[in-house]
Amino acid sequence: MRNLILALGGLVLAACGGEQPMDPNNPLATYIPWDAERSDVQTTESGLQYVIVREGEEGGDTPGPRDRVSVMYDGRLVDGTVFHSSYERGSPATFGVNQVISGWTEGLQLMQTGEKTRFWIPSDLAYGDNPGGGRPGGMLVFDVELLSFSEPPPPPKTPENLTSPPDGARRTPSGLVKATLLEGTGTQKPTGRSMVTVHYSGWTLDGRMFDSSVVRGEPASFPLNRVIAGWTEGLQMM
Repeated sequence: MRNLILALGGLVLAACGGEQPMDPNNPLATYIPWDAERSDVQTTESGLQYVIVREGEEGGDTPGPRDRVSVMYDGRLVDGTVFHSSYERGSPATFGVNQVISGWTEGLQLMQTGEKTRFWIPSDLAYGDNPGGGRPGGMLVFDVELLSFSEPPPPPKTPENLTSPPDGARRTPSGLVKATLLEGTGTQKPTGRSMVTVHYSGWTLDGRMFDSSVVRGEPASFPLNRVIAGWTEGLQMM
């Protein structure tokens, strides 16, 4: 019998002929929403719904909001259309738990290493109903397999001299001020068109950290002619 899928105000029901369990060994198998009668579907206070397809490590820890995770996943619309899949790419995705849609941020913190879970993420925990920009709207369904996770390095200490450079700092004609914290060991410096890889942290003058590759746990790479002028000038001095 042909599957019938109905989306009713955030609830997805399925009418199908016979029992059709999910196949944990075939991540791109035919998508089947949960049956309203299933007893193993769990719902959180936010409206996120999920069912564990394969149990993870018994007694294992779960990721925290600042941890970095490595996962395999596929994402579907409620009609079963795959819109994104690391299985199709053939490689896992790695990112910070708090750097994704809120449904993922919440769901990943419920998982253990080795676990595979299917999440039904309502639109208000995803991209909304009509997000534009090529992003999928409405309820989204993800099969997620948590391969591993790790804690990021602790955030760097806020500098004590944000508003007044230390003695010995070098001021350039443009107004940029540079203080060397650790001497380098190389012999070459980048040019204005070089590609560089850096770790960095940025603060406002009141001590608020607004960005940090250290906290994200991975360096940033970019060409020097595509960043703010202060970076373009300063990195050529390093």
